Amino acid sequence: MNVKFTAAQRRIFIACFLSYACAYIGRLNLSAALNSVIGDMNLTDAQGGLFQTVFALTYAAGQLVNGSIVDKISARVYIFLGLALSGVCNLLFGLASSYWMMTALWALNGAAQSMLWTPIVKLMAVWFKGRRRGRASFGLSMTLVLGNLSAWALSGCMASLVGWRFSFIIPAAITAAMGVGALFMLSDAPKSGELPLDDEAEENVRASENGEKKAVMPLKEMFLGTGFIAVLACCVCNGFVRDGIITWAPTIIVHSGGGQAVNSTLLSLIIPMLNLAGVLMAQRFYHIFGDNARRCAGCLMAICAGLALLLRPASLTMATCALTLGLCCAATYGINPMLTTLIPMEYEPVGRVGLTAGLVDCFIYLGSSLAGVLTGAISDAAGWTVVFLLWMAVAACSAALAFYSMRGGKRLRGEGSRA
Repeated sequence: MNVKFTAAQRRIFIACFLSYACAYIGRLNLSAALNSVIGDMNLTDAQGGLFQTVFALTYAAGQLVNGSIVDKISARVYIFLGLALSGVCNLLFGLASSYWMMTALWALNGAAQSMLWTPIVKLMAVWFKGRRRGRASFGLSMTLVLGNLSAWALSGCMASLVGWRFSFIIPAAITAAMGVGALFMLSDAPKSGELPLDDEAEENVRASENGEKKAVMPLKEMFLGTGFIAVLACCVCNGFVRDGIITWAPTIIVHSGGGQAVNSTLLSLIIPMLNLAGVLMAQRFYHIFGDNARRCAGCLMAICAGLALLLRPASLTMATCALTLGLCCAATYGINPMLTTLIPMEYEPVGRVGLTAGLVDCFIYLGSSLAGVLTGAISDAAGWTVVFLLWMAVAACSAALAFYSMRGGKRLRGEGSRA
């Protein structure tokens, strides 16, 4: 049955969607311009990869604290501050001439970007109930695709045509402007009549049930008895492969094409386009596998491992290299809703959904932090073929961990049925 949003819900959804899409423009622009930055500043791949590493570390740390902070202040104001600060970091990065100053600025950008997801989730929970929440959540996942495509198209063209510094200056203006727009478009809570009648009724029921305190699962049981440690290890592996491809794909494609920057920029846009197919494929797989997020994640990572075996820069054309990288990345992006939303929701009956969601996002970006400097260092020392073999091995390990966690997930669903 199709569910419709009210005008107020559409406004909130559009504002959240555009805010997070613009956040990606101020985050993934580094990937598109990284090869130009490395060349212009005479950096090694490991030095270039450090930008991604420090970003991911501060982003991961921010996820551990922002959830508690945003509960105490306006989500609308928090989104504005995050976007505005990210815009300032991008502007200063584009103007900086010192490598270590740029590294510090990109680390600060990671902290600013970590301020955005938790208030958006808070607004989604307040404004959307029942089936509308599922529809809004799936729609919001499309920001991964739109933001990635916009960031690489804009920043890649800027780097190729007018210089890499404009790959950060222009996104800085877009990100800051969206922050101001979000301040006017968003509302922290609906007023009377702004929710559909059935959503208002469900909210009343939820409010009446708040007096009945649910039993909260002990931390030791959560980690050891539900397969959550395996899930977190899977998150690290997924973040390493996913953001390794996102960070280095434009550079790899340039190398495979003999340095043809403009052509490589155009071909690199295949990757975010295929990411949309990955999200849609994951949704289909999820239903095929009986709405089991852990089984679906394992299958998608196994597919990614198989595709990584096909990557051989010496035998691939620029187009086939871009296509294969895109398919690998699509599989890892398809897993993202499973890890960040569907698996944490399994812990709602035992009162641990917020904690698990924060930990999952944190561990994904711990893996992402390794994708920058470690991948660059391996490339410097042994070449891209070794990097591809490492991606294959890590993806296979991630698949095994997801399958291993299924027993704990089954037990968790049993606990939920008795709650």
